[in-house]
Amino acid sequence: MTVDTGAAPARTTPVAAPRRRRRWRWVLLGTLAALVVVAVCAVLLVRDALVARGALTRAAAQVPAVTEELRAGARSDGVTSATLASSPALAELRHQTTVARDATDGPLWWLAARAPVIGPSAGAAADVAVVLDDVTDEVLPALADLADAVAATGRTPDGGLDLAPLRSAAPGMASAQAAVDASRARLDALDPDALLPQLSGPVAMLRDRVDEIAGAVATGDRAAALGPAMLGADGPRTYLVLGMSSAELRQGGGIPGALLLLRVDAGRVEVVRQVASSQVGPFRSPVLPLTADDDAAYTGRLGMFVQDVTGTPDFPTSATLAAEMWARAQGEQVDGVLATDPVALSQLLAATGPVQVPVSPPVAAALGRDTVELTAENAVDVLLRRAYDVLDPETADRFFAEAAAAVLGRATSQDVPPAALLAGLQRAAGEHRVRVWSADPAEEARLEGTLIAGSWATAPRAADAVGVFLADHVAGKMSAYLASSLQVVGSECTPGGRVDTLELTLASTAPADAATSLPWYVAGLPGRAHPPGTLSLGVTVSGPRDAAAPRVERDGSAVGGDARSTHERPTQTVTVVLAPGESTTLRLVVPAAATPAADSTPAGRLELWSTPTTTAGGLLDAEVPSCG
Repeated sequence: MTVDTGAAPARTTPVAAPRRRRRWRWVLLGTLAALVVVAVCAVLLVRDALVARGALTRAAAQVPAVTEELRAGARSDGVTSATLASSPALAELRHQTTVARDATDGPLWWLAARAPVIGPSAGAAADVAVVLDDVTDEVLPALADLADAVAATGRTPDGGLDLAPLRSAAPGMASAQAAVDASRARLDALDPDALLPQLSGPVAMLRDRVDEIAGAVATGDRAAALGPAMLGADGPRTYLVLGMSSAELRQGGGIPGALLLLRVDAGRVEVVRQVASSQVGPFRSPVLPLTADDDAAYTGRLGMFVQDVTGTPDFPTSATLAAEMWARAQGEQVDGVLATDPVALSQLLAATGPVQVPVSPPVAAALGRDTVELTAENAVDVLLRRAYDVLDPETADRFFAEAAAAVLGRATSQDVPPAALLAGLQRAAGEHRVRVWSADPAEEARLEGTLIAGSWATAPRAADAVGVFLADHVAGKMSAYLASSLQVVGSECTPGGRVDTLELTLASTAPADAATSLPWYVAGLPGRAHPPGTLSLGVTVSGPRDAAAPRVERDGSAVGGDARSTHERPTQTVTVVLAPGESTTLRLVVPAAATPAADSTPAGRLELWSTPTTTAGGLLDAEVPSCG
């Protein structure tokens, strides 16, 4: 008999191994798929990188042609390279940088920029493409348009400068300035230490090139924005012109011996009148408060004598004081102050051709003629040496003012193409022989840091610059017989930072019998510290702001002098005395600032300011190592 126990039949437990195998299979398939996706993305990134590299290589090939066209656009012959804005080379450069930008844009590059290890370099590659595209798409065309506008500047029917082309270029230059600012900010955000070695060098080089372009853009933007207004497009302006005589040097140039009042209206330039410096001051006390540094370095004479306002190398200080002196002595306010010297006039004469200078009766009586011909070749000699053979200082200053008025009148006449005038002014400005200051604070703020502003004391651009300035200690005109040269002879990286070595050569070209053959008001009075005919010069070496003190050596030995800090710059002043025919060379050792100043000279460059003389300009731009 069968007994039913009621128990349920036993169940068979499923085997877990097949389920695990299926799970691992999906994991492997998912991993494989991810690897395929990564591989595809990598291939696409590589492909895009190759496309970008090829485009940038082709873009680089166009750079020399574009650079040459930009330079040609500013030539005095008015060549505009068949209109720079439509240049085939520029068009191809823009196309290739756009290709590179497109190739490094999109979600894959966004992800790559956030990946470990390669992220910073991938992001930097995309940033480089963006910067290059922005520079070629917005900046270079604007510079091209500005060059075309300058070349197209002509004359109005009444003889003034046609300011419309320059004004029309202003919006484009403003956009270019914004694009450059954005590009610099994008590059500054990159950490070079986080980049692959193959990329860190090019990024640093691009940053330097963009900094250089930024300088040109800033100048162009200011010129387009300020030029028309300052030339009277919005109403007449009056300017005080300081005619600086390089025969008697001050740190900022020659003493202002001749003064002119200039009126500018709608591009027309008119010399209103000429005034001798003796008719402005002197004053019993400084006409404006001096800073403690200026008072200590240059004494109160800086603000009391118009002849001494150029005692400082900072032109805004000189101009502000000169404008106030003019207002007190002549009873009128001016809209700005300009300064120039005889060498600058000779450079204008190279553009205008010879000028016949009509002279006033006192000058004519002393010269025995009523006109004097000035040329590019004889202007410096006539104005700084030959004039003093027969004219006393006050009459010579009158003659200098008459010569300056005649040359300016000729340069701004309908007979001289504006492009030729601009070429002469560019050369003079590049040598710090032409300075401009505006009484309008907004205009002056925009001028700061430009070649023509002469902002030595406060401008960020000049913070890392080195200054070598001269001052004539003889009450005479012996600086006319000074030959000078200044050069960078060495620059090295040290544990404390970069140290630059300069050589300043000074020579007296005065005749051996200068004491007797030159008038006393040229050679100096007898009975002073040095015989008449001697050159006695104060040489002031001014280091970068917040740098270590410079050192002056002569014949291998350190030369002592007056050491002080002026406007946060360490300075060393020594005296050099030269008899007729003597020469000497000073070796100047100048440490750079430990930390480069923001918005100052681009890395790898040194700006060297100096007092313009008859033989040497006042600005040198030298290549130096970039010391980390």
